[in-house]
Formats: sequence, C-alpha cells, structure tokens
Amino acid sequence: MLEFNLYRPGTLQEALKLLAEFKSSARVLAGGTDLLISLGSREREDVKNIIDITSLRELDFIREEDSRLRLGPLTVHAQIADSPHIRQGAGLLAAAAAAIGSPQIRNRGTIGGNIVNAAVCADTVPPLLALGATVKLERLGESRWLPLEEFITGPNRTGLEADEMLTEIAFAKLPATAGWGFMRLARREAMAIARMNVAVILDRDSRGRVVSACIAPGAVLASPARIPAAENILLGQCPDEERIHQAGQAVAAAMTAAGRRWSTPYKEPAIIALTERAIKQALEVEWR
Repeated sequence: MLEFNLYRPGTLQEALKLLAEFKSSARVLAGGTDLLISLGSREREDVKNIIDITSLRELDFIREEDSRLRLGPLTVHAQIADSPHIRQGAGLLAAAAAAIGSPQIRNRGTIGGNIVNAAVCADTVPPLLALGATVKLERLGESRWLPLEEFITGPNRTGLEADEMLTEIAFAKLPATAGWGFMRLARREAMAIARMNVAVILDRDSRGRVVSACIAPGAVLASPARIPAAENILLGQCPDEERIHQAGQAVAAAMTAAGRRWSTPYKEPAIIALTERAIKQALEVEWR
C-alpha cells in the first residue's frame, strides 16, 4: 500500500506553498473520485505528499459577471447541473454534469478534477471546449490563463506544471439566440463512463441561417478539439437532413484520420448518429 504525507492547507496560498515545496512528489486531492483509486498503481509510486484542498471554500463558486460565467475548480457536478446560472447561460454544461456517474459521484467529483485528469471520456470537456472556456493556473506569486484546448495536450496529459494548480474556469454565456445539444453514448444509461459524446452550439439569425457553429466530440480524439470541417458545413445555411448528416460524417472522418481500429465499424456510424442528434437538439428539431 502506498504511504504518503497528508496536508490540509487552510488557504489557497498555503496550498501553493506546499506545491512549490514538493512539486512532482505531490498530488492535489479535490473530489478524490479518480485520485484515490489510482494511488495504488505503480504509476503513483513517486507520490509522497497529498495536498487535500477540499476545505478551500475560495475555490468553490459559480459566479455570473456581466456576460461571463466563472467556476471554481472545487465546484461539484451536482452544483453545476442544478445551477440556474449554468442552466440559463450554458445549458449543455449542466446537461453533461447531470449525466456523470451516480448521485454520489456527482456530489463528490469536481469540475476541476474532470479537467485536470484529462481523460478522453470526460463529459464536461466537450461542452467547455464548445463554450470557448479558458482555465486559470496559479503557482506561488504567479498566474496565467490558457484556452482549454491548449491546456489538455493528450490523453491524461495537460500543460499543468508541477507547482501549479487550476484555480478557475471561465467562459462567455451563450447568447439568447443560440441553441445547444449534448449527446453521449455509454454501455448503460447511468453510472457508466462515456464511450463517446458530442457537444454542439449553433447560433442562428432571424432567417434561421447558422451564423456561428461549435462542434466538439469527446472520447474519439487523442486531444479535445472542435471539428471545423463539420462546423463549416452548417455555417451560412439553414441546415437540412443532408447537411446535418454531412456534418456527422465530417466528425467521423476526424475520428478516423489517425487510423482505423477493430472498433471503427461500430464507432463510425455511432458518432455520426450522436452528432446528428446533438445538432437537431440545438436546432430544436425532433429526432428518432
């Protein structure tokens, strides 16, 4: 069993001081739904210090300021799913948070942990990517902001330095004219990680033409990314069945660009269907 020193700082500054001291031998404990499980693996043998930040209320917040929403990394998924601010200003993020795990997981797991773990199946990452989210990273005496797509560099890899901590997530609220869709596929309806998911935001003009499009799939790419080829199919158009299907095909093409595997014949039509459904949800068109 892994032995480690446990620290419970009372403030963010105390936590940053501990990170500055221990660097790569330390891990931050937020919700713990992933970290505690992984501590027994050989990959964690270098972990000698756990910094428990669960009591840092300064990192637990949902704030609406003008046209932006700001989230603290300790905000749990249940708070996000139930927040009127998130429901009204970023409904796809609320829908994604509501789909995560079980009530117990949603009341323990944090948005910060979902981002920092950088799992390809993370349900909140595609909505945040579609929303154009940026993340604030702090170390003792310094801070910097990064776009989410630059922060996550690959499966379980991020640009977080050993002495840094994620301290805020921010993004613009959706305009009143925008529609959104979020779809996921898992082995069960609940308590199962996503095999794939997709977030869509479409803004239209008074004639119904798409003036802005964001399509971000999850669990099908090595790193989170929007799919410009799919978005461009819809831009300037009043999407019909054919264009919606073409957009789904463009997402599938991005998925298979790195190569085809034994699971591709299953995943290809599945991601096309999920994308079509998410687009139709954003357009408020019924799907079957």
